[in-house]
Amino acid sequence: MNFRQLQTFLEIIRLGSFAAAANNLNATQSTVSARIQELESELGVALFDRSQRKIAVTSKGRELVSYAERALQLHDEILHHITPRQMLSGIVRVGVAELVAMTWLPSFVATVHERYPHISLELDISLTAPLRARMLAGDLDVVLLPGEIADPALVVHPLGMVAFRWMAGAGMDLPDHVLSAQDLTRLRVLSLGENSVHYSTILSLLDRGSSAQRPDLCNSMTVIATLMIANTGISVLPPACYGDDIASGRLRVLETMCDPAPVPFVAAYKKRRLSGLHELIAATAAEVSTFASAEDAASG
Repeated sequence: MNFRQLQTFLEIIRLGSFAAAANNLNATQSTVSARIQELESELGVALFDRSQRKIAVTSKGRELVSYAERALQLHDEILHHITPRQMLSGIVRVGVAELVAMTWLPSFVATVHERYPHISLELDISLTAPLRARMLAGDLDVVLLPGEIADPALVVHPLGMVAFRWMAGAGMDLPDHVLSAQDLTRLRVLSLGENSVHYSTILSLLDRGSSAQRPDLCNSMTVIATLMIANTGISVLPPACYGDDIASGRLRVLETMCDPAPVPFVAAYKKRRLSGLHELIAATAAEVSTFASAEDAASG
């Protein structure tokens, strides 16, 4: 029995097939099958019922799951505490919200490469809900995203807070007073997709009792800012990320009665994921993040 066999066993259960496990482990399907056959021979039991079209885990296979997870967790702890960090290797799939990508992602990647030269990153830039769903499904190892997370199955590292304000292009025709939620509903509003914290935040700020038009949706905050500079609508953006546009007059911060609260960002990963690399990556993100403290975000 060896760790590679146990890892292969758990990947088959997680992904639901030998072929998917082989693809994820960068192995051939015959190699994966051989590892399971060797493991079954060593234990003297069948771990999978192959009599049906879709493989099913046997009762002994289900018993093995917790032992295999504990064995691999111990394996990772040994590597984490004994192996010099510059020798750690592996692939970590990281889901990244666009605002992280726009700000400190290059510094994060450079820091990971400097500290762990044999670790490779696979970066997936997307909206909040898809990132979280893919992390829970096991398709991503670590996610860097906005929003509070209170899930006992996840390990969460705070990344700081980001202040957002209503903003518009310099030439946007707006009322000459502090804007109310009702005023905002009369304007064209731009938002990230419905699967984003950005979208839910905007809806919470608008006058929902009015006949407000549905926001125009775009999957890129950068493009939203470009559209705003062209005076096509208003939106909530982080002033700290658009200082040059504000200073040049291309964008302006609006005075409103309904400014959004600062948005927290977190790094999160599943507790039962098998690689100690995920903790290292999440902790590095928390260290490198340039997002503000709660106090600074509230005042900014």
